[in-house]
Amino acid sequence: MSEVVSKPESRSHSSAAGGSRHSAQEALQKSLNAVKVSRRDARKVERALEAESFHKWHEGCEVMQSRGVPMANISQFLDHLEASYEGIDMKTRQKMDGILYGDTWEYKIIEWKYNCNADSSARYGMIAFGKSPDKEFVDCMYVLYKLDIEISSGAMLTRRNNGTILGALAYTPVPGPMSSISVKNFQNFFRYKALQGFYKEGLIDHINDVPSIEDTN
Repeated sequence: MSEVVSKPESRSHSSAAGGSRHSAQEALQKSLNAVKVSRRDARKVERALEAESFHKWHEGCEVMQSRGVPMANISQFLDHLEASYEGIDMKTRQKMDGILYGDTWEYKIIEWKYNCNADSSARYGMIAFGKSPDKEFVDCMYVLYKLDIEISSGAMLTRRNNGTILGALAYTPVPGPMSSISVKNFQNFFRYKALQGFYKEGLIDHINDVPSIEDTN
């Protein structure tokens, strides 16, 4: 079961959506179109989840877009993101602060992941920043993919030894279809789900779908 929840769009400058001089949408689209994912391999992970001996699992996305944030106010905007949106911890905020320095960047993408609820849930976040051609404004898109899992009572579990990025799946029922899923497959799955959240909300016009995870970033 899945759902997409949209937070209200934030518009910080009335002319930002207007002329191309102020719009950062092209840079933002370019940044997300550069992320390569394999839908075919993401579906393999999804089918393994569906076939696993979980009592239940639920997925959803939280999506937000902000347009026309003045570079002069970008530090305050990052403070707002950190305070308002789930998963932006100190380490992630330090990565976000990279947009404060240097004048040459056109777009930046930051990703993070963490577990919650005693490892029964996993969160995967992606935030993209794009700068306008005049370098005066920034557009931003945020997505948080949420996966909540409940393992069946009495299921025999084994510790995965492949360094999975999902604490919720660090222990899996045995024997089970998840045992053959690699870390790279999980990474592709989460990225695909994040981009799908943007796509379903109409924030990107396509997902850069490649034949296999070997062709991904």
